[in-house]
Amino acid sequence: MAVQPHPAVQSALSTAASSTVQVGEIRPNDHLCFVFGDERERAAVTTTFVRDGLGSGDKVLYITEDDGPALARVLATLTAAGIDVAGHTAAGRLVVAGAEQTYLADGRFDVDRTVAMMDAFIQQTEAEGYRLLRVTGETGWVARHGVSIGELIAYEQAVSPLAVDGKVLALCQYDHRAFAAADMDALDRAHAGRAEENAVFEDGELLIRRRHGDSPGLGLTGTVGETGHTPLAKALDAVVAESAEHATDVHVDMSGLDFVDLEGLRLLVAARQELGDGRALHLERPAPHLRRLIRMAGWDAASAFRSPHPDFRHQACLYGSDAEFLATALPFVEEGFRLGEPVLAATTSANLELLSEALGERAELLDFAETAYFGRRPPQRIAAYERYWRSASAGTAARHVRILAEPVWAGRSAAEAAAWRRMEALLNALLGDTNIWMVCPYDTRVAPPGVLADARRTHPELRQGLGLTPSADYVDPRTPAAGPVDSPALIPPPAHAPVLRWDSVTPATTRLRDFVTEHAARLGLTGDRTELLVLALTEVARLLGHAAVDGPEPAPAPASLCLWAWGRRMVVELVQPGLRPSDSALDDPLLGYRLPRPDGPRPGEGLWLARQISESVEVRATDAGCVVRLELTGARALA
Repeated sequence: MAVQPHPAVQSALSTAASSTVQVGEIRPNDHLCFVFGDERERAAVTTTFVRDGLGSGDKVLYITEDDGPALARVLATLTAAGIDVAGHTAAGRLVVAGAEQTYLADGRFDVDRTVAMMDAFIQQTEAEGYRLLRVTGETGWVARHGVSIGELIAYEQAVSPLAVDGKVLALCQYDHRAFAAADMDALDRAHAGRAEENAVFEDGELLIRRRHGDSPGLGLTGTVGETGHTPLAKALDAVVAESAEHATDVHVDMSGLDFVDLEGLRLLVAARQELGDGRALHLERPAPHLRRLIRMAGWDAASAFRSPHPDFRHQACLYGSDAEFLATALPFVEEGFRLGEPVLAATTSANLELLSEALGERAELLDFAETAYFGRRPPQRIAAYERYWRSASAGTAARHVRILAEPVWAGRSAAEAAAWRRMEALLNALLGDTNIWMVCPYDTRVAPPGVLADARRTHPELRQGLGLTPSADYVDPRTPAAGPVDSPALIPPPAHAPVLRWDSVTPATTRLRDFVTEHAARLGLTGDRTELLVLALTEVARLLGHAAVDGPEPAPAPASLCLWAWGRRMVVELVQPGLRPSDSALDDPLLGYRLPRPDGPRPGEGLWLARQISESVEVRATDAGCVVRLELTGARALA
């Protein structure tokens, strides 16, 4: 009569599919299923299983699927992992035997006899003074010897009671390629859980697992913040090196991530760009807001992030008629065509039509963008320029990437017009390491006189037809002569606004995320926009916190974050008290306008993200501290 499962075992079997145990955490009484997809994956787990057993004073029995090639493979794998196979075997601590000597002792498989054999091994192990018997068995012999799934399941269920007294722990190996999915599910349920490879890193916030098999790489779970950067970088280095050795792609499963900051995302993107020889790194199942962020940063396109021969040119063209527009724009575009340079025209729909008619069939060589939709606000416009440059310059040896970039002035408020004039000035510094050649047309028929005067102040050169002259009024935005930006005083938050405070350098990511998600939802902000806002606020809080720490004195009061509705907008304010050093990054006029780069972090990237998702961002740094205020559309007033 076959042995029936012990009641405790039967209870464990009923919930087996939901239990997963790292191989290093296997304990006495465990009877686990290990499902793998190739030999590298199997070796990673089984060598750890054997090494841990020998190190714990266990006796280890490894049953191979045959006593020929499979036995030789196992011995070679254990030896390559640094295990003294000969020494442990001679001492009786390690037994490696083929299925023919164990499962198939008389040429056939019998459940009762095999269970009795295992029981005898356990009794012998105890008599020899070992802590317990640690056994792992391969199952490649099942199909060759005509053993049915029913027989195999009956054996797995019958052998489970042997583990109840803590005298054995078992790891049953199953190559999922050799079993039907339904059969594999049934076999899973015949065990007390599944075993998997040990985590590469685990600290309570972030769990990094290695993945082998058909999709080698990493599985990420939890939160990637400051403490996770170093372990993530090390894990990526290891899998990239392994992929080079085996000429395989790398897969990173991001579905388990609750949060990843910009530096964590940068590490993933940088690793992808380091791969060569046709290999690729696949970011699997990232959250939608991370996909959007990768696109916004231009990390989904080119691998070039600065020009090997920077030659940024920024010229203004003041025109008063269609003919004057074409007299400047057409030669600029046609010269680009002749030189094989990418050319983008981001101008009004009327001017795009003029250019298209003048170019005729050659218009298909031109990249078009209606200026009103090519970056609705200045920070988005700057990002759009650099993304186009990165994409267009990839794989080309062209001297320049040409952009005909016409701002829109009609319908702009005074504050909006000031922001666009400020952008024109900042471009001279922000794009200085590119080879963009930009001509900015200004229509004197619609642009106010002050805008035209500022065009001469913000562009080093003026272009008219084929003529080019230096602008006598040009002011470098990085010099004191550029002057401060006049900003109105900030209205204090309402008394009822919810506030989050923290005394540490930065707030706990989970606490900040929960606070912002709860209160933003009440104001009508949900989904991807909330996730991006949480990421931006986390990065900005980190920037402000470190600026205060680097200052001459400690912060006199906790930092804080509050949010409230103002009309149809949501306002979020970060306050960081404390003095700042004289060379604080917060005093940089370019802070928060540069695109993040995978080749290394720079201050202000959180502000960059904040500027991308907000209608406006105000940064007010004083001797008493710093305030950053964001305004986002789509909010609703509280009842």
